[in-house]
Amino acid sequence: NPFSMPQGGMEALQGDPLKVLGYQYDLACNGYELVSGAIRNHSLEIMFKAFEIAGYDNDEVRKRFGGMVNAFQYGAPPHGGCAAGIDRIVMLLAGEQNIREVIMFPMNQRAEDQMMDAPSYPTSDQLMELGLRVVPQE
Repeated sequence: NPFSMPQGGMEALQGDPLKVLGYQYDLACNGYELVSGAIRNHSLEIMFKAFEIAGYDNDEVRKRFGGMVNAFQYGAPPHGGCAAGIDRIVMLLAGEQNIREVIMFPMNQRAEDQMMDAPSYPTSDQLMELGLRVVPQE
């Protein structure tokens, strides 16, 4: 995973890619992931090397992840964390088979919120309030 810091840093990426371990953490219960986290990659050099192993050259990485590459050029401190999937825990406690039965803001298969009719087109007043305009595609 190019976005997680490999154990052993750049040196680890010089060897067998199948033996590289990441600083990634998960807690699973009966096949359900309840907590997930990682120490994030904070080295542009290591990120480029990890993507190279996956078959992407630096130009492709810049094209796909330009914002991140730009930010890394200014330096990024070591950072990471983890988070619990509270909705999955509630699903298990409620005895439900599908997370959609307990999720706070359920969406359909097309990522639409049926109750809020979202996403929807903004009104002219909303655009004006935010100082935005819609430019039609050519």
